[in-house]
Amino acid sequence: MKRIVLLLSIFQILYCNQAKEVNIDASQSLVGLSLDLTLSNQLQPTENGNEFVAVGLSCSLWTSEDGVEWAVASGSSVFPDCSGGTLYSVTYGNGLYVAVGTLSASFETRTNNCGLWTSPNGTTWTRIPCPNSSVFPSQGNLPLRSISYGRVGGVKKFVAAGTKFGSNSSADQLYMIQSTNGKTWTVMEDIPETEYGTVNGSCLVMFHNDTLYCAQEGGSYSATLEYNPSTSTSDMPGFPPYGGGNALESLTYAPPNTTVYDQYSFQFFVSRANSLLVFGMRAADSIAVSSKMNASGVWPASVAIGFGANNRPNGFASDESGNIYSFGNSCKWAYSSNQGISWTTVNTLDACGTTSSYQDWMSATYSTKLNRMVVVGDGGSIGTTDISPTLTTDWTYLKVSGVTLQITSVTSKSN
Repeated sequence: MKRIVLLLSIFQILYCNQAKEVNIDASQSLVGLSLDLTLSNQLQPTENGNEFVAVGLSCSLWTSEDGVEWAVASGSSVFPDCSGGTLYSVTYGNGLYVAVGTLSASFETRTNNCGLWTSPNGTTWTRIPCPNSSVFPSQGNLPLRSISYGRVGGVKKFVAAGTKFGSNSSADQLYMIQSTNGKTWTVMEDIPETEYGTVNGSCLVMFHNDTLYCAQEGGSYSATLEYNPSTSTSDMPGFPPYGGGNALESLTYAPPNTTVYDQYSFQFFVSRANSLLVFGMRAADSIAVSSKMNASGVWPASVAIGFGANNRPNGFASDESGNIYSFGNSCKWAYSSNQGISWTTVNTLDACGTTSSYQDWMSATYSTKLNRMVVVGDGGSIGTTDISPTLTTDWTYLKVSGVTLQITSVTSKSN
């Protein structure tokens, strides 16, 4: 009798936990996807935690163990002290998920509006107080736009970038913070002014070959911070000064042609083959372009096209087949089977672009553990596949009825 009672108790617990999730099942049909929806105030962690974690508007959190079934929650019960804020970026490293954004309102709400949270499993989050700058004490801490984890100067660390101090849109220092463990953070005080972008513009952090890059959003390709302690000529402990020899346009070895690389709204991506690529939109004609640094660290004098006009690349992923994928505006995506030399564009992913609330892909990731790619975007939209996609039909499209929050960033524990 005791065994029967115990089994009944276990089944009851499992049933209650299952009823606390908003579930999306990718095994169901694409058209008229049947959704099992239940209301929830929390997400239930599993023994191994989540493989995929995504964040977005209104303090929202999306989690999945397999990229197929997803759970959704939002608000301060998920991200402590987050009330109407937005999470803009999430990454994984040192056994932690780390997410950044704002506590309230948008990116333009500045002073003391820095949102920084950590989680060991992607489900239970702890808010970390953001450090204030000693150089700009009146500014306090500012909203954060991007975060990444990688190695620079032989040390693995998290680096997050936010808005600019001061009020000069053409030249101001960015609010940037760093941590080796994800729990204790310091401000990177000695970094140069960046010359492009608005006051609220930030840069997007990327690591490659022991070097930290941060490409300015809304600026030209020349607005790039690059730092490697072993090669920097700067005496500063942070980034070298702008124009000091380490900015992208002033590399001492074969700087790229300024006309060809007249890009804005661009960012870097490192492929699984360890190729460093830069993506952006050409200022002259709004054509999306890309380029790949060669093995000698030289940017070629030409760029690759094929993405189409006004298709700003926002998210990137590469799989174990060697393909690289780019996801952008107007729901377009493109793939390259030759490490970015040429690209093939696919116009849309299932119903993407058919409604005003669902127009752009925002972020992508790939799990080596599961051999699965996930892309996220406007309107709470998710695309997923476990093959190397070349057609729209290679994807499964997921969307929860009634959940229209934009998903801004996604990461994988095994990326």
